[in-house]
Amino acid sequence: MQSLLAEPAQTAPDRPVVPPAGRPWRSALLAALAVWSAITVTHLAVMALAGLPRGGRIPDLLLSLNGWDAGHYVRIAESGYHLGPGFPAFFPLYPLLIHLTGGTPLSALFVANAAAFGALAVLHRLAAHEFGPAVAQRATWYLAAFPTGFFLFIGYNESLFILLAVGALYAGRRGHWWLAGALGALSSATRLFGLLLMVPLAIEYLRQRRRLGPDVLSLALIPLGVVAYAVYCAIELGNPLAFSAAQDQWGRRYTFPGEAWLIAVRQMGGHHLRDKATLAAILDTGTILIAVVLLILCVAGPFKFRRDQLYLVVQGAITLALLMSTEVGGRSMQSAARYAMEAVAIFLVLARMGANQIVDRSVLVIGIALHAVFLVIFMAGTFLVG
Repeated sequence: MQSLLAEPAQTAPDRPVVPPAGRPWRSALLAALAVWSAITVTHLAVMALAGLPRGGRIPDLLLSLNGWDAGHYVRIAESGYHLGPGFPAFFPLYPLLIHLTGGTPLSALFVANAAAFGALAVLHRLAAHEFGPAVAQRATWYLAAFPTGFFLFIGYNESLFILLAVGALYAGRRGHWWLAGALGALSSATRLFGLLLMVPLAIEYLRQRRRLGPDVLSLALIPLGVVAYAVYCAIELGNPLAFSAAQDQWGRRYTFPGEAWLIAVRQMGGHHLRDKATLAAILDTGTILIAVVLLILCVAGPFKFRRDQLYLVVQGAITLALLMSTEVGGRSMQSAARYAMEAVAIFLVLARMGANQIVDRSVLVIGIALHAVFLVIFMAGTFLVG
């Protein structure tokens, strides 16, 4: 049996992988197209099997993918933010793109899928630059096959945020700092926590430059997405922090990192195992636990990253720490199983482990099976994943 240690042995401990000659972006785009096509066919098959026996039509089933938060984005795209005090919590770039492409539920699906394709391609480039093409192929498949990976392809802003965040990390890694800052600004216009990209990018900047240069100002671009939204809120809503006040409408609060995870575990004890709240808590806490283990493997053991890849570990650690300190509407770590996809490092280390065929097949089979089950649950309108 192929050794689990085979993949790490191929890479020198402190030397980045030299990208192969040729057209790397062409390879990334083709890989993204293959993954996107396979997942789209899978989604259509799952929707048909789940909905057609009840008389559902494919167009109606497609629109069922715009449940929960997706519907809020479409309403904002249609009518703006004067819909209620909770709507400014949804940052503007994604609904703006929906508006520019027609402002309909189908527009939301179009934008999300276009961003998903881009996210897969950029992840492929980042992974290939760090660990080579074999790891890049696996990382791309693993992201799409993730149990909650269907959120990349439905009317949510998840794929757009990952596209911009990973794009900023990759641009910074290649030394294109003004591009990294611009993508970071767009990410903070997509979600408030795009601001956190400043930390891993600053670490990578200091590693590359050793001393500050004029291009350090590129990092100051990252908050501009939030600043621009605050200016809009001041003009249109009369409160520059309307997006922050809106969080109170959803019951969002923050705890000490890790406390929300413990609260979620304790909350399981008050419900039956088959209760929706218990199943949701198991999904969120279990996903984060696995993600934390994978992140630890990035810094210890045979699959640990090189020292120059610290920026990836830091980005993953900040993401998971934030998820383990968030409570929404009385539910600790709500949607953590979805947001965990933003911790890029866990897919890279898992892709290195996937050099072993048993690991690779297990990740794909288990991931796709759970992916299909959760997609059906989401389409049924059950608030288990979201």
